Amino acid sequence: MINDFSELNLNPSYDSGVDNILWDFYIPVLSKANQYDRIAGFFSSGALAVAAKGIERFILNGGKMRLVTCPRLQGKDIKVLNDSLDDLDNVIYRDFIKSYDEIEDKFEKDHIKALGWMIANGLLEIKIAIVCKNNMLCSEYEVNELGIMHQKVGIFYDQAGNIISFSGSNNESASGWLDNTEEFKVFRSWKGDGAWITGDVRKFNSFWKKERKDVIVKDLPVAIKEKLIEESKDFEPSYIANKKYPPKSTIPVVTPKIKEKLELFYYQEEAVEKWKNNGRKLLLQLATGTGKTRTAIGCIKIVLLDNRKPLIVVACPQVTLSGQWKADIDKLDIPVDKSLVINGNVHGWPNTLQKELLKLSVGLYKNIIIYTTHQVCSSTKFLGVIESSKFTRIKKFFIGDEVHGMGAAKTRNGLIDGYDYRLGLSATPQRWFDDAGSNLIFEYFGNDSYEFTIRDALNNINPVTGRTFLVNYYYHPCFISLTETELQEYKKLTDKIIKIGRYASDNDDFLQMLRFQRANIEKNAENKYEKLENILGELGNEITDTIIFVSDAQIDEVIRLLGKHHIACTKFTQEQGTIPMDKYDGLSERDYIIKLFKERKYQVLVAIKCLDEGIDIPSADTAIIMASSTNPREYVQRIGRIIRQAPGKRQANIYDMILKPDLSVFKDERLIECETRIFDKEILRAEDLSENALNNVSIYNLLQKIRAEVLR
Repeated sequence: MINDFSELNLNPSYDSGVDNILWDFYIPVLSKANQYDRIAGFFSSGALAVAAKGIERFILNGGKMRLVTCPRLQGKDIKVLNDSLDDLDNVIYRDFIKSYDEIEDKFEKDHIKALGWMIANGLLEIKIAIVCKNNMLCSEYEVNELGIMHQKVGIFYDQAGNIISFSGSNNESASGWLDNTEEFKVFRSWKGDGAWITGDVRKFNSFWKKERKDVIVKDLPVAIKEKLIEESKDFEPSYIANKKYPPKSTIPVVTPKIKEKLELFYYQEEAVEKWKNNGRKLLLQLATGTGKTRTAIGCIKIVLLDNRKPLIVVACPQVTLSGQWKADIDKLDIPVDKSLVINGNVHGWPNTLQKELLKLSVGLYKNIIIYTTHQVCSSTKFLGVIESSKFTRIKKFFIGDEVHGMGAAKTRNGLIDGYDYRLGLSATPQRWFDDAGSNLIFEYFGNDSYEFTIRDALNNINPVTGRTFLVNYYYHPCFISLTETELQEYKKLTDKIIKIGRYASDNDDFLQMLRFQRANIEKNAENKYEKLENILGELGNEITDTIIFVSDAQIDEVIRLLGKHHIACTKFTQEQGTIPMDKYDGLSERDYIIKLFKERKYQVLVAIKCLDEGIDIPSADTAIIMASSTNPREYVQRIGRIIRQAPGKRQANIYDMILKPDLSVFKDERLIECETRIFDKEILRAEDLSENALNNVSIYNLLQKIRAEVLR
């Protein structure tokens, strides 16, 4: 009798939360299959056991199997293997033996022996696929980010010429090998699903036949093959008989999603320790992109574990950042009992806050984390609840993200004495021209800080990825001049500023207005658009992962120029909404734009200041700065936006437009002196930006040359 898949009653999809996938799918299909092609996830003993589920009848049918799997390479492995692949087999064998020795379940081990028996009898071939990006091997983390092996694919063939394929997310070793969570679609040739099956077959063959440019395919290392054959010497198909599986149940077992364990790098652990030793108060000065949030979560975990009913307040400058914090904490295995987002958008939030804290105080919650904004946490309504006498016995932990903003007059009220523990986060906590605000922040967070600078992050190796903690970058200063019309207006304003400055105080409102008008001439100079077109021409129409920082006055013209070059772009400003909506797939408008940018649906984001702080877009690798100030925080934050590490990202580029003045047009020595001071500040800003760049020496020489040309 010919085995025929069409006799089976199969569903178009399976979900382990609803179906018993082993009995409803694997066992019946494998019982009728004579060939099985499979793309499994990462190579390990456990993954092999998963791939062998329900395989007894397949073995007895004399079925043949081809398996493609990917090694779990760590940062330390990548560093060695990028120089030579000679040690690859040893690395794979080492990890396989470790995972095999850790398996205690005999039934699971028997499935691995089954595959060894199939290899010995010429019924199984295994190939190892090593994923690459830009001619560099990818670590396990990068493979996950790239998603190349994310799709689980299986293809079955029977004697009647029928084909079944299935594909779904690949999480095969995420939990117990028999009850791992699975969800996949099923395609059947006799049901008209040929196009889907062809796609799955093409994908498998692209690996098996070594057709992919981004993957190196090798045979299974001989040492592993010999180990599997050796282990299978006493194997009998009865060892994995179908009847030995847990009986089919009408009530499926739903395995809870396993959360990620919180692990910190050495400098993050040092920071947490310093926070503990400083009375649980600290100013955390970590370079943008080096894990301030994760370090703070390390402190949160300590408070959650050693306090009864703690309240933790996380305050951010923007609602979008609050959402990022919640998402980061939710995916980690830390004992959070209740989370509450209070951003001021929801009516009646003070009553909600009070009710939830009452529940905490009477023991209905073990702890609460409140995600909010600087504006809300410093409001009288928020403080009225937090400082209520009802909650004096609750230990309170305040975390201020981008905490330099809390030093402003309108938000410093939020820095109350009632917080027992405190942690301030900022790459640049010093407030510009506000010593009082800077001192307040430093004192409030315990008069001590921990620093890990951009230079530190560019010169220290991440042990997980084998690369530096941040991506090295090139700095490209782009000098422009004013048009004749702009120059005349600029001179006129400068002359007024000099004259009024003789009599008025430096804080005079009219004087400040004149300075603002003059600065806007520089910021919005006409020739910047021509320079932008030159940069776009240099980058080409395939430009991606780019952020252009502009002023309000520039944004529409920049959008028009990008459209002229057929570059997909969008604005990112304060106007974009922060409330989740159905039309944005349940995201806020701002989060939806970020999602599309990460997916490269948008090639360029045109941003005003709201993208300076904290928004996490690691894929961004190019910044074009058309409008800026000499505030160090602004340009440090902008560097941080584009030098975060991401899979396949090897370097970043910063294009910075700088006004080069022509001092020969000024006759008054006071005007010349004033312009020299302004230009020196710009040169200093450029020196700061280029200090850690790969081309810092050549740029320093260029800047000195330009300065000499201007001042001669």
